[in-house]
Amino acid sequence: MKIILDFDDTIFNTHRLMREFLEIVKKFGFTEKEFFKAYQKCKEKVGDFNPKTIIELLNEIRPFDKTKAEKKVSLMLDDLKDFIYSDFFDFAKSFNKEDLILLSFGTTGTQKIKINNSKIAEFFKDIIITSRDKTDKTEDVRPIFEKYKKEKIFFIDDKTIQVDNIKNNFPEIITMEMKRPQGSGITTESRLADHIIKDLYDARNIVGNYFDKN
Repeated sequence: MKIILDFDDTIFNTHRLMREFLEIVKKFGFTEKEFFKAYQKCKEKVGDFNPKTIIELLNEIRPFDKTKAEKKVSLMLDDLKDFIYSDFFDFAKSFNKEDLILLSFGTTGTQKIKINNSKIAEFFKDIIITSRDKTDKTEDVRPIFEKYKKEKIFFIDDKTIQVDNIKNNFPEIITMEMKRPQGSGITTESRLADHIIKDLYDARNIVGNYFDKN
């Protein structure tokens, strides 16, 4: 058995991170609208969440003490264990480390910082940070599927397009679409997912049921 897990909005509370980042820049006089405008422009510019780029873009709107802001954001990023959804730890402890693979999108190095500072590496056999097309993890899943295709493979992600792509390309993989209340994928729902889940307790039960049937 192998379980492939996404990071943002699946096991990591991205909404909370963004709100805390927003609170930092508000102290420098920026509005929520200005912050999210810089955030969207950052994603267009570098393809991913990158605090340094967001601060640079805010400085273009209105010059401020960038160094002080960067220090505050760096301090926030130093310890992110509390940003991991608590159900992840119960989920991870229910399986062997050899069963779990983390597959996450990242282009700037910030994703590696987030994962490392979340203190979750010990729970995974492999951690893969891909810079491929953000909407398609197919080519990253392919070698995992080829290596373990004789085993049951589960794929858990909050992005509808990711889940649909994986199910289209690997019908044998059991897919679960994560629908956390504040997740980024809450407005869409997969046409192809085997299961729609609200948390990792649901996921753990589903995995268990597959083996109970056999």
